[in-house]
Amino acid sequence: MSMSAPIAPPTAVLIHGLSETRAAWSRQADFLQRFMRVISYDVRGFGASPVGRGNQTVEQMADDLAQILSAHDASPAWLVGFSMGGVIAQRFALDFPKMVQGLVLVASSCVVGRPGQAFFRSRIDQVTRGGLAAVASITDGDARGCFSMGDEQLIAEYQQLRCGAVRDPHGYLNACQAMLRLADDPLMPELGGIDCPTLVLAGELDPYCPPRASEMIAGAIPGAELAVGPKAGHCMHWEAPEITNDLIRQFLER
Repeated sequence: MSMSAPIAPPTAVLIHGLSETRAAWSRQADFLQRFMRVISYDVRGFGASPVGRGNQTVEQMADDLAQILSAHDASPAWLVGFSMGGVIAQRFALDFPKMVQGLVLVASSCVVGRPGQAFFRSRIDQVTRGGLAAVASITDGDARGCFSMGDEQLIAEYQQLRCGAVRDPHGYLNACQAMLRLADDPLMPELGGIDCPTLVLAGELDPYCPPRASEMIAGAIPGAELAVGPKAGHCMHWEAPEITNDLIRQFLER
């Protein structure tokens, strides 16, 4: 009598944004673990991950992720990326297509326009001159800008998370330089090569990656779905976790 091996649950890999750690996914990890294997990690230069020989490219960050998935025997996986994490997920899907089952891109972008260039250049300049003290002074304002609904308790929690995320200013600078490269080398012309299921989520009131940025991604990836979280800012997965989680669950079930 033959017996078939149990079917392993799908894997979701959670990729955080700039000046965050994997703790940023607390509102999604527990929910997703009900029906998936969940892996979260600290991106190079943040949290417990040293910057090492960072070469200021998203390609290197995608390669880091490939090594993590290989070490955990976790591919193909669903990649859930927020902001910078969404950029890493897009690059990964282009460079390692056989390791990807699908994408969920939350408040992300595929190109850095003039406002984004000014944003990253300003922070690169401040942190180059001021080190960790400059990171700390930048963090409070940037964290507050991620929210639109005025929940002070939520904002304070997020500020605390971001304040503890950067231990080495070179890690922050490495990530900012990698993102700034999207100004001259955008992902958008390549996105037509992504052929996995893709869900793109945007916060209606996001000032950093507005819905137009998500529309560009969804329009460039064949078959991608787009959903907008009403009244939510950049951190829609914090401000509207139930809506975000339901959209992700419904997408994965389809």
